[in-house]
Amino acid sequence: MRLDRHHELFRTSVRAVLERLFLPELEDWEKAGEMPTHELYRSLGEEGLLGLTLPVDDGGLGLDLGYSHVWARELGRLPAGSPAMSLSVQTDIVLPLLAEEGGTGVRDAYLRPAVRGELVAALAATEPGGGSDLAAVRTTAVRDAEGLRLTGDKAFLTNGSVADFAVVLCHLLPSGADEGGDPPDGLDSLTLVLVPTGLPGVRQERHTGKLGNRACDHGRLSFTDVRVPEENLLGKPGSGYEALTRVFTRERTFLAAVCTARAATMLDRATTYARGRAVLGRPLLQHQAIAFRLAELDAELALIEQYTDAVFQRLQEDSAALRQASIAKLRASRLERECADLLLQLHGGAGYLEGGPVERGYRDARAYALAGGADEALLHLIAGHPRTDV
Repeated sequence: MRLDRHHELFRTSVRAVLERLFLPELEDWEKAGEMPTHELYRSLGEEGLLGLTLPVDDGGLGLDLGYSHVWARELGRLPAGSPAMSLSVQTDIVLPLLAEEGGTGVRDAYLRPAVRGELVAALAATEPGGGSDLAAVRTTAVRDAEGLRLTGDKAFLTNGSVADFAVVLCHLLPSGADEGGDPPDGLDSLTLVLVPTGLPGVRQERHTGKLGNRACDHGRLSFTDVRVPEENLLGKPGSGYEALTRVFTRERTFLAAVCTARAATMLDRATTYARGRAVLGRPLLQHQAIAFRLAELDAELALIEQYTDAVFQRLQEDSAALRQASIAKLRASRLERECADLLLQLHGGAGYLEGGPVERGYRDARAYALAGGADEALLHLIAGHPRTDV
């Protein structure tokens, strides 16, 4: 992605904002297992950071994807993964979906307030028995004279227990459909519906005891005969899978930038530590095995950074990038885990003790083998698409 001086000025500005909002208390939030999501979103909304690339008419700034790239990298520099994990759902999945698929009522009532940070959003696609397999969705919305009646369960949702509304992936069924039977097979009836979490029949439950990204909220949503107005349908009936595929391409590119930034931070920390820590009378960095391993990771990082830049550029030019984004996210998240593993290994027993950035980086990195598309799901997608020029 070609960045100019305006992008670099933005980098300086956003870094200052993130350090002011997160650094003083991020350690405490991680220990407590929660952060003040609504308060932080309002502050970020006031800075214009929740709608960087959204149209001005929708309350966004109308900027190019270079700004999203910078935003992702700066989130990745923070000493915990929770902020990036939470915010990526808002800025790079749900709000683009509302801008592309939402009607006037949805844009007025939900999109613009969410851009201002007044509302927190969740994507409710994953189900307890389905994971990354969207064809396994069982949640249904039945049409009747009063609108839609939604029933089902969703789990492992980022922002799930604190969200003011969720975009729910479900099978849209006609009036009179047998609700006790199995939902349709396949993807053709999958539809997106915006559901305020304060409606009768909606239950929010928080997941606790997570391995990493502990300050980021994750939760479960249950829907029992929830009445939703027809105008809350996003896009055309049956277009849910296609719409999610588009935003997942963007999200995976965003997460690749987050992961490369986190990998770079850990690699820098590992190099600094290896330079100063002496073993057998000389610094670790002077031991060939350590020096070569750091060099391998540095070379891999340089390549993945360049590849991710190219995918951002491809998206900016409105070119298809599903395969490329999947490759970038797969390789960047794996590299982050490798850097986290080496950093912990270099610190020995001290790195294994809970309470610092070394072990937390190791725990946080594990999430991206699952979130934003599990490694196996991405490999399946890559294998099923032909090679292209990127």
